[in-house]
Amino acid sequence: MTEYEIACLGKTRFTTRRYAKAAASRIRRTGGPAMRPYPCDYCGLFHVGHRAGHATYRRHTPELTQ
Repeated sequence: MTEYEIACLGKTRFTTRRYAKAAASRIRRTGGPAMRPYPCDYCGLFHVGHRAGHATYRRHTPELTQ
């Protein structure tokens, strides 16, 4: 998987931080996890993701070799 596929592809895109924040609030109100809006480096829009320390899994990132 490419970084783009992990970071952006398949995620809901919001045109403003305000819309993303409203979506995160709806998720939380309906019993979902704590989420936060964040800008995407790939599409330039906003996604919602787990707040720091609240992720349900940890992404494996390969170590760089020198």
